[in-house]
Amino acid sequence: MSWKSKANKIYEDGVLNDALARLAKRLDVKGLPFSDVELKTLARRHRESVWNSVKKRERLDRYKAHLAKTYGTDVVSRVSSVLEEINNEIGYEEK
Repeated sequence: MSWKSKANKIYEDGVLNDALARLAKRLDVKGLPFSDVELKTLARRHRESVWNSVKKRERLDRYKAHLAKTYGTDVVSRVSSVLEEINNEIGYEEK
């Protein structure tokens, strides 16, 4: 792995942790039915879909549908909308 790839991975991990911290400030993360891995995956896929890739957006939609089967659409849509707002804020700050 090149130094640029490593730096990008470290940066994206930091952005993901920032998004999860902001999510914890807005919602009761402990009260959500998701596991830590599911929540982190949902946040990562939201971050990946920010760059307007159709493939990444479809991947996010499939994951949200998967979670909705288990936990219900209300919970997933509520968390997804907050994550989308957070990623928009982070994207604005990156500019």
